[in-house]
Amino acid sequence: MATKIKGTNQEFLEILRGLEGLKEVKGKVFSLLVARNIMYISKHLKPIEKAAEPSKKFQELSVQVQRLVKEEKNEEIVAIEEANKDLIEDRKTQLAEVEDMLQKESSVDINFIKEEHIPNDVTPEKILPLLAIIN
Repeated sequence: MATKIKGTNQEFLEILRGLEGLKEVKGKVFSLLVARNIMYISKHLKPIEKAAEPSKKFQELSVQVQRLVKEEKNEEIVAIEEANKDLIEDRKTQLAEVEDMLQKESSVDINFIKEEHIPNDVTPEKILPLLAIIN
């Protein structure tokens, strides 16, 4: 049974990352709870994910700059960055807006995971991000 919990979108993102790290863990009840929680949180965070997507032009610029970085052509990198100041500024603004979205409080349906449903082979490293949703 799902329960609404409150937190920041950043906290939900961290829980989602923790859940995704458990996709390979076996156990029927545990797997069901992990899958449902991934579904709920992913759906909730989808608008933020969309807002974070770089524009096609920025993606092309990024590929070009990465190629120049590998070739260690620093002067060309500076020239490209100078020629694309507006595009880079737009991306910085976009990322700042996404950061603001991540800091906002919200609520999400969660299926709490009971300790007895956690398989024995799960490591503390994998459980740590999920402590907020474990009973």
